[in-house]
Amino acid sequence: MKRVVCSCMLMGVVIALMSISSAAESQAAAPAPVKCLWVGTASHNEPVMDDVLRDIKEHYPSVAVTVTENIDDLKTDNLKNYDVLFLLQVKVENGNPPDEVKQGIVDFLKAGKGLVVTHFAVANMQEWRDSIDILGAMWVSGKSTHGPYHEFRVDVADETHPIVEGVRPFVTNDELYFNLLMRPDLRVIMTANEERAGHTVAEPMLATHYCYNARCVYFALGHDVRSTQPAEYRKIIVQSIEWAACRR
Repeated sequence: MKRVVCSCMLMGVVIALMSISSAAESQAAAPAPVKCLWVGTASHNEPVMDDVLRDIKEHYPSVAVTVTENIDDLKTDNLKNYDVLFLLQVKVENGNPPDEVKQGIVDFLKAGKGLVVTHFAVANMQEWRDSIDILGAMWVSGKSTHGPYHEFRVDVADETHPIVEGVRPFVTNDELYFNLLMRPDLRVIMTANEERAGHTVAEPMLATHYCYNARCVYFALGHDVRSTQPAEYRKIIVQSIEWAACRR
């Protein structure tokens, strides 16, 4: 009888140890969230991202977002604490960031960290010559433009890219940018048709490129709260951050 009891106890200990080991392995296998520094919550000085940020916090544990409006947070000493830099609106004077901010962004990318740029950010740093190479696109005053805010469809141009995994074409209400200065080597992933001068142009809405071998994303959408409502929009934001961090 004692032998049976001892055997049962031993088996219980073995099972418990196996459970602990399995749980530890499971925790070890789960990567830490991508640490993302998110710069700006407004486009054109109107807050638009509060609901998006709340959605990410509640439903996307793969990403941990820190929000800032402080330009000094783009200096090297602070940026080294993050995996991805997300730019919505960068408040700099005369479209030209301070030298320490420029160096911070360059050091960040040289370290292999990722960059995601959306909507209005491409108009914030027009006087920084290198911003076209870094951001992938640049709004050029007097040349770049958009038609009236309206409803349009966003199509998937490259179904093989990890950013659009599980993303289907969707309808949004937004500003459809065109005539931006863009890097010629952008990999275009999503487009939206713009009708002008009697012809149709598939304008890039989502594209990727590399800068200092770092992964970079440009996502043109996100003018106002309504523009950020589609579930596909939020999924693209999260999966862009994950891809920029080499998690996809």
